Amino acid sequence: MKKKIVKYNKFLSYESDSLKMEEVSLVGIAKAIKTPVYCYSVSQIKYNFKELKKSFSNCKPLICYAVKANFNKNIIKILGQLGAGADVVSIGELKQCLKNGISKKKIVFSGVGKTSEEIKFAVKNQIKQINVESEEELQEVIEICKKLKKKIDVGLRVNPNVDAQTHKKISTGRFEDKFGIPQTKIVSIFQKFRNNGYVDINCVSIHIGSQIRSLLPFKLAFKKLRNLILNLQKKSFTLKSIDIGGGVGIVYNDKKDKIFTISNYAKLIEKYFTDFKTQIILEPGRFLVGESGVILSKVIRIKKGENKTFLIIDAGMNNFIRPSLYSSDHQIFPVKNKKTKQKYEVVGPICESSDIFKKNFLMSELKQNDLIVILSTGAYGSCMSSRYNLRNEAKEVLIEGKNFFGI
Repeated sequence: MKKKIVKYNKFLSYESDSLKMEEVSLVGIAKAIKTPVYCYSVSQIKYNFKELKKSFSNCKPLICYAVKANFNKNIIKILGQLGAGADVVSIGELKQCLKNGISKKKIVFSGVGKTSEEIKFAVKNQIKQINVESEEELQEVIEICKKLKKKIDVGLRVNPNVDAQTHKKISTGRFEDKFGIPQTKIVSIFQKFRNNGYVDINCVSIHIGSQIRSLLPFKLAFKKLRNLILNLQKKSFTLKSIDIGGGVGIVYNDKKDKIFTISNYAKLIEKYFTDFKTQIILEPGRFLVGESGVILSKVIRIKKGENKTFLIIDAGMNNFIRPSLYSSDHQIFPVKNKKTKQKYEVVGPICESSDIFKKNFLMSELKQNDLIVILSTGAYGSCMSSRYNLRNEAKEVLIEGKNFFGI
């Protein structure tokens, strides 16, 4: 009898009503590893990277993976082997990249709160560049370089005052946000430090937010950045690179999320920046790894309430905080699909009322010890986990073809 196969995406599918990632049964994963467990499709990560890369026809940008999205060392190794650099925001992320195959000349250090220790480490290792977010930070970089008798490339992160039209907690490009230097101050900083012997300011950088669904905020920010670059050129400043950050959104719920195509994003970048004939840096995180991951969880029990039925699972907000923190709406699938349906409130075991993954959700009727997956948890999932309630963190596995590894 022919197997029935229903695909959710290229690498997640039901085969005879049992869910598989690539060619590995998720039932088999749960037998081998105690739930909850994060599962990542290696092929999906590779596909996303290659799709982004081939979307450009008039330039070859340096793709620096935003490590804050997921700092799993095996994911970093895979992306490094594909030629990716890294965008890091802490000494921990920087060390993780250096240990796992990312060339130091492809590492950009971003972030508003770099400590003296972090700046020293970056300068000593002569990474590609430090993106500073204030004149005060720039002064500290200079003092450290002076003591170490070293010089380093610096980018100025521009705050273009553009609303990314995303969740308020992940918008970073408005004047009210803590990030970046107001656009009005950039030229004067270039002029003030033009002949400094310890830093070479040769890049302008922006990052206006995350999970951006429309090209309009990018267009507004790119236009402002382009005008700034033209102004710098008029004053005889030369740029080595233009860092346009990341922020490309992904589909979390296919009934709600409408995202632009990556090819149209690439065309917009080329329209505004390729004529400058300088290196373009991209910093995607969520786009590369978000849809690659699911969190596999087991049903603890079904609890009948007065007005609703609670599906209590062993993954909690300590394992995956996005729904509690950002009210994010992730799709949930049963690992074994059944015809009989039931409405559930899908909740975790944490002693917080906000430990909810899905409300009033119709899915296959489940019982104790059945398995479910929460989709698109490859970004800002495991890396934001905690030991709250002294619960264990979820293990992580990578799946490629018929094999899984990296436990």
